[in-house]
Amino acid sequence: VSLIPLVYLGVRTAQAGGSRIAEELLTIRTAILAVRSVSLAGVVTLACLGIGVALAYLVVRTDLPGRRLFGVVAALPLAIPTYVAGFAWLATIPRFEGFWPAALVLTLCSYPYVYLPVAAALAGTDPAQEEVSRALGRGAWRTFSGVTLRQLRPALVSGGLLVTLYVFSDFGAVSLVRYDTFTRAIFTKFNLGFDRTGALVLSTTLVALTALLLLAESLVRH
Repeated sequence: VSLIPLVYLGVRTAQAGGSRIAEELLTIRTAILAVRSVSLAGVVTLACLGIGVALAYLVVRTDLPGRRLFGVVAALPLAIPTYVAGFAWLATIPRFEGFWPAALVLTLCSYPYVYLPVAAALAGTDPAQEEVSRALGRGAWRTFSGVTLRQLRPALVSGGLLVTLYVFSDFGAVSLVRYDTFTRAIFTKFNLGFDRTGALVLSTTLVALTALLLLAESLVRH
């Protein structure tokens, strides 16, 4: 059942013909959309990895006062849709638009996708390996980067994948801050420009980017 939209998308795109697909796909506009979408996803994913790991370490491995309450609060952004967060920022800061505002909103809404699996992984790992590392003369940073992060790699990869996919699919934040990505361009072509073929081709391109991302994640995981 989940494949039905992909099959429909492939059939409808193929009906447009090779020349029409090439006319829409091989353009500077499509290349710019790809660069913008990938750049936004990359920046947001890196920021979420940093924030998620830091918060998970504070909650699981430190004596932070009220850390259980803090751990719950740190996951609350999952309950806030990006369009609500984007509207709140727009209401607070005039002319809040462009790449970095979009990255900020998406980062603050998406970092729990990294924080939650990393916190679970930290709670399940054996701290004895870190103690052995320190006993052998490694400092706190070398132990963290050489031992702890290696143990967290599966959680980091899966959390980063979720964030990247979320950014690829997001429409609320990018539409409010007026930053063109594939999702905003698809909506504009379909509902405002009445260009269904163009919307189909851009949608197929976004699906292809997602498939490449999933393939890369699979290779990294193995």
